[in-house]
Amino acid sequence: MSAATAGPVALQHCSQFVGRTTNWLYDHLRVIPRYTPLVLCESLRNRDEFPELEAWCPDHGMLRRIWRQLSGGRLYPWELRRLRRLAPCVLHSHFGGIAVLDYALQRSLDVPWIVGFYGADAYSPTAQAKVMYPRIFDQAAQVLALGPVMKARLAQLGCPEDKVTIHPLGVDVEHLPYEPRELKPDEPLRILFAGTFREKKGIRYVIEAAAHAQRAGIRFELQLVGNTGGKASDRETKEAVFGLIQRLELEAVVTHRPFLRFQELIALALRCHVFVAPSVAAADGDAEGTPFVLQQMMATGMPAIATAHSDIPYVFGEHAHLLVPERDAVAIADRLQRYVDDPDTLVTDGTALRDRVRCAFDVRQCAARLSDLYDKLQ
Repeated sequence: MSAATAGPVALQHCSQFVGRTTNWLYDHLRVIPRYTPLVLCESLRNRDEFPELEAWCPDHGMLRRIWRQLSGGRLYPWELRRLRRLAPCVLHSHFGGIAVLDYALQRSLDVPWIVGFYGADAYSPTAQAKVMYPRIFDQAAQVLALGPVMKARLAQLGCPEDKVTIHPLGVDVEHLPYEPRELKPDEPLRILFAGTFREKKGIRYVIEAAAHAQRAGIRFELQLVGNTGGKASDRETKEAVFGLIQRLELEAVVTHRPFLRFQELIALALRCHVFVAPSVAAADGDAEGTPFVLQQMMATGMPAIATAHSDIPYVFGEHAHLLVPERDAVAIADRLQRYVDDPDTLVTDGTALRDRVRCAFDVRQCAARLSDLYDKLQ
């Protein structure tokens, strides 16, 4: 059973449940107090790892597809009847693209509507989304941003400021293992990157930093975890990354793994010393919200080298001085050198970042605030 207390149905709509890079949604929903989350999604994924919460994926048969095309995206009539019988008290659309699909659904259900934005949907929306956003902002009761930079971006897109609430992703700190990272004598520094092979993730700067570190005589191992996602340019990014590894002759110190099950990723992270998240603004305007894997790694006591990008400074809070500039491989390499020269800073930085996540982004506190938002709309 879900940890959330039984109560009125809060209908949640997302694309995948649970997507490999969106397990933050699962963590958040399963601890919402006073409401019963029901997830409506386009595909079910990884439910053996994330079994809690009821999720419903409507049939994707030909008749349904034809209906959706002819009706402008409306739900098939029997699907809508099923949702109405559940009598949801709120509709929560996760991602701007999903909100585009939900515009007609909200009008049919006639319930308060919350729309959450998470990254590309705010910074590089599709042409269709740009057309629909003004109507979505007008119809939605509340719009959620991950931090102050995203809030300002939504205002640029036309969302009234009084409708935008900063609502960060919560981390289940209580159930993540805590392990201070210690670099033993004659042990290589183990570096971890985990994420989609996408331009905004800045993976090339991890690779370039590794080359600088190698030339400086640092002994290290770089673990790359991830793969392409759904964006057309992801494959090009992946090919460029592995081409760069080959040109810089780093094959012996770089290990690549595809997306791992969550517990496998955490187990690997506990064997590594430092996490690197060198996010950048992409050429098409795409940008991060707040990378959730960064917050999770911080919660384990792992020091992180991240960039002063988007709302990452909001995540780091009083520790934002630890951030490095975007596209600065030398700055990343210098930080790696610092951890080798003074291994005690692995523990001090890691402990400080864990405390920041525990105090500011605990999932139960964030979920309680979301429940309060739902209360205000009733």
